[in-house]
Formats: sequence, C-alpha cells, structure tokens
Amino acid sequence: MVQISRPLRPVPIDALKTGADTYSSAIADAQNYMNWVIDQFRPYLRGQIVEVGFGHGHYSKALGELGDYCGVDHDRDSVEQATRQMPGRKFAVCDILVRDQLRSLFPEGVDAVFTINVLEHIEDDATAIANLVDVLKPGGHLLISVPALMLLYNDLDRLAGHCRRYTTTRLADLLKDQPVELVRLSYFNPIGGLGWLANRLKRHHSLNDDAVNGQIALFDKYIVPLSRALDPLSRSFFGQSVTCIARRL
Repeated sequence: MVQISRPLRPVPIDALKTGADTYSSAIADAQNYMNWVIDQFRPYLRGQIVEVGFGHGHYSKALGELGDYCGVDHDRDSVEQATRQMPGRKFAVCDILVRDQLRSLFPEGVDAVFTINVLEHIEDDATAIANLVDVLKPGGHLLISVPALMLLYNDLDRLAGHCRRYTTTRLADLLKDQPVELVRLSYFNPIGGLGWLANRLKRHHSLNDDAVNGQIALFDKYIVPLSRALDPLSRSFFGQSVTCIARRL
C-alpha cells in the first residue's frame, strides 16, 4: 500500500489565492473539456448570463454566443486584464459575499448564473450561494460546477487555494433553504476523478509545472471522449466534479 507522507488538509482561509494563481495555464487551451462543461448547461444558458469568477476568461466566448454575457470577479486585476484582452466582452468587479452587490449590477435580475470552480475557494459558501440565487429572475437557473469528494483532495487543490471539495449532499444542503428546485445534481467526469486521485501519490509544487500542464493537455486531447462516454454510468457516485442545475422559483 502506498503511504502518503503527510496528510493533506484544506488551506487556511488566510492562504486563499485569487486570479491566475488559482488555475493551471494549460486549462485555457483545454477546448474539448470546456465544450463538455458548456454542453451540460447549454439548455439553460440564455438571456442575461452572468459568469461568476471567470478565471482565464475562455468560457466567455461560448457564453457570449448564447446570451447577453457579463463576467464578474472580486479580483480587480483579473477584471482589468480581461477587459484589455477581450474588449468586446463585458466584465465587472463584484464580491459575491457582499449583500446586494450583484443586485446593484443587475437590478432587473438575470436568467442564468454560471460559476465554475469558484465556491471551493470561499469559506462562507452558504452566503455566496444565497446571493447568487437572489440575483436570478423567477425561472432563471443557477449553474454550478465544483470539485468533488475530499477523498481526491491533493497538492493541486492546496496550490489552487481550495477550502474543500464537495459531495452532492453538501450542495443539496446549501440549497435546501433557497427558493429553488433542483433540476440536476450529480457527479461529473469519472476518469478525471481517477486522475485526480492518482495525483495524491505525487508531490506538486506548482500548478504550472510541465507535468501538470502536460496532464491537462493529454486529458483534453485523448481522454475527454472516453470520460464523456462513461459519465452517465458514474453520475450517482463518482467524478472529478459535482454538477448542479437549480431553477429559481
């Protein structure tokens, strides 16, 4: 049996990172994976779409083709950089933990809130979700993807500043007192989950070293079709991420 020399724990809140420090640069080129993520949510991406925590910004192109897009992030540097690099798209500074900041940007409400790999960085994720639900119009959809299962927590999570990984039960508990109905709550990407588990056996010191970026490129080019084919078989119990679609009542 392989022994892990030191336990891996979620990072303390004072070590949280922002902007480009939270992801590997190669993920911006993982087009097959990004298309798969978008396809999960595509039927609900219409009208006014807000992406919360837009990261590398590459989802914004696809989202902008599906509706009236705006990306928000609490990291001012990320917003300024995205505005310079993608002048045809809308970006704004917004802290989703501050009550009514989203509402002040979108006083009429929005049709879809899309957030990928954001909530795991936030200690008070319950407040974050309540504020995301609040900005939705009736019938609008909250579209969430977050890392799954603390069993998979490894150095890459620590380096990215993840407070936790999720189960479907935890997300259901966070939403149970909100004015929403669940459309889908399931695990996503089984082979990616196995790869994340394997990474517990190796020490990583940077999200941008050649080994990490090489894994992402290899997965995107060769593995995504197979994981996508297997995904319906594992949605109830295992995956790299948790997918949540909730409709505002």
